[in-house]
Parts: sequence; structure tokens; C-alpha cells
Amino acid sequence: MFLISKTLGVFLIPPGILIFLLLTLIFFLIKKKIRISLILSVTTLILLYFFSTEVGKNVVLSPLENGYPFPKEINCQEIVVLGGGVIPHSPDENNRASVDPKVAKRLYTAFKLWKRIKKPILVSGGSVFRNSESEASAMKRFLVELGIPEDEIIEEKKSRNTLENALFTREILETEGIDKICLVTSAFHMPRSVLIFKTAGFKVIPVPSDYRIFRTPYSWYSFLPAPSYLRDSMFGIREYVGILYFELIQRWCKNKKKWNTSVINNGTMRDLLGYSGTRNIRIL
Repeated sequence: MFLISKTLGVFLIPPGILIFLLLTLIFFLIKKKIRISLILSVTTLILLYFFSTEVGKNVVLSPLENGYPFPKEINCQEIVVLGGGVIPHSPDENNRASVDPKVAKRLYTAFKLWKRIKKPILVSGGSVFRNSESEASAMKRFLVELGIPEDEIIEEKKSRNTLENALFTREILETEGIDKICLVTSAFHMPRSVLIFKTAGFKVIPVPSDYRIFRTPYSWYSFLPAPSYLRDSMFGIREYVGILYFELIQRWCKNKKKWNTSVINNGTMRDLLGYSGTRNIRIL
């Protein structure tokens, strides 16, 4: 299930979807289907241009980043920070993993939050494909270098995606009786994360970080294509695909078991998500 979702996801977001359109274009050109080829060419060009501009990026990211404003009042039992990638064998880390820039922003937000409320931090992230150090280990090292004591940081090293972030985090925290968390992740990633962590049974206080939208008036430069805008559009589109994927999983679980209640206590959802804990998984 994990490999299928990762593989299909690559071709549903840029640049995968654009590569697919270009391959389809080549196929129709070989078949001498000129009209269809022209439609595909124009479509690909428009999509590539739109998602590569600040305007296109903002259209994609605004509903995600504005979904959960930064909280004024914060009261939780644990700070949970989600991983989002590492650079394996980084020379500046003595050939250990270094955190991705967006993860560094999440960790800095968690550091400021820790100074404010003095609650323990759980860092969540494993190793997805490569045989390398887990994200959690690199994240903990980053926080320790900022000045947080090691005994204030818990590592969750098994998760490979946001679903597993939630379930493996709960495996750890439920033994401590903790269910109210401050969830720290990128603002564009927050809607999907909150949905999944609430489904896993947590009471969530969203603490967004790593904002991507420029909250200033547009200029002429906003309409020029740039690689960073395309990258940010890709992040946003991936979130919409992820939300849809999770909603489909929940619907499938409901139909499979024909539940009349809002809670799955055992069975399909646990097996599907690889969860072995004891608390209920809520189907929203």
C-alpha cells in the first residue's frame, strides 16, 4: 500500500503529471493525431507556466496555509514535530543526515514553542527508501544543538508518511496518557496532518510553520516563472492528493466493515495502516 501510494502520487503532481502529458503527446504525434497533440501541448504549457508563477503558487497554497491560523493561546501536553526529508550523509554533519530546510523551519518553531511552554518534544520520522539515518535522529540532533536537553526529546523512528507519523506517535504517547498535542509542521501540510492526527485519536493544537506565501501585493515579477514557485505548487498539489487519498481510505474502511458508529476499534483500518496500539481509531 505504501509503495503504491508513493508511486501513483509521483504522477499525480508536477513534474510527474507534466512528464506524463509530454509522453502522451509524443505518443499521439507518432500516431499523427495532430489535433489531440496540439491540445496536449497547449495544456502542458499552460499548466507549467501557471504553477511556476507566484500567482499559481498562491492559488494552490492559500486554502492550505490559511486553514489554521497561528494560535495565540497554547496549552498542550506534548510538542510533536513532523519530519519532511533529510539529506543523507551530509558532509557538514560528519556524513550523518542533515534535515531538509523545511524541516529546519519546523524545528525552529518547535524550539521557540518549547521555550514558551516547556513541554517535551516528540520528533517523528523514519527512513523511507534509502539505508540511512532516520529523520528523527537528525531532527533530535538539530534541536540539541539549539540548546534543548536530550532528555526533553523523544524519537519516533519508524514512520514513512503522515499516516504512520500519527499512529506510531500514538503508540509512544498513549503509554504516558498523553492525547493533547501541539502539532508542528509546515503550514501547507497542516490540514492533512490535523485530519490524520485527529482520526488517530489526538486532541490537536495546530502550530503552523514554514509559510510559503508572500503576503504582499503582486508585482510584475509575480507573473514570471521561477523554479521555487513550481516547487511550492508541487507541495500544495501533493497535499490535496494526500487528503483525497486519506478520505478514500476512510470511506473504504466504512464500506468494508459497514460501520454504524464513528469508531473502528479493530480490524481493517488497523491492518491497513499497520497499527498495533490499543486506543480507538476515529473515522471522521
